[in-house]
Amino acid sequence: MKLKIGYLPKKYFNRLPSGCGYPFYVSKNIKYALNIGPMYYPDLPDEQLVLFKESLSSYPFYYLFELRHEDEIYPEIHQNLIATEIVLEKVRQCPTNDFFLVTINNREQLLQFLPCMFWQHNFNMSTLWSNNKHAFIFEEKTWEYNEIRDTVCLKFDQPTSIFWLGHDFMGTDIFSNEEKFSSIEQTIHLLPDFITIEIVEFE
Repeated sequence: MKLKIGYLPKKYFNRLPSGCGYPFYVSKNIKYALNIGPMYYPDLPDEQLVLFKESLSSYPFYYLFELRHEDEIYPEIHQNLIATEIVLEKVRQCPTNDFFLVTINNREQLLQFLPCMFWQHNFNMSTLWSNNKHAFIFEEKTWEYNEIRDTVCLKFDQPTSIFWLGHDFMGTDIFSNEEKFSSIEQTIHLLPDFITIEIVEFE
């Protein structure tokens, strides 16, 4: 599999949250922001997708999982997560949706969770995960067009990497203050052998 990797200019994420861009706020003390892609996750064998995620961070993974109240599948997804014995903690209740922190402790749980992750992304909801349980907070922020909304904010007050599955499954953005992402070469060294990399510059 051939992918491209490059650092993201600050102008990509030092802007107001939006539905067409990043639907979250990135704190100012982030050090590194990269994109790896394009990668259409559903086309990958589950085992390769798991290896890719494991190369970026060690367990446990903490997924910020969003469920909208209006979705008919809401009860089914909720029960399926509970049935897998994956730890599911509600961290925010909003008028139209709830946010849960899902703890993934091992490869077996990650394989069980992948269908839920795909479902969430297919409905254009946030798909974020981190190696830090306390990486996500909620604050009122101004979005594009001066709309004030309860917003997911990415924190970097301790060693933290946060990963965002981009729109349409086209790649993974990495936001980090960890030194393992301080150079493209170091990041490439982390990736599994089935991935070959072309270095690019984003403008």
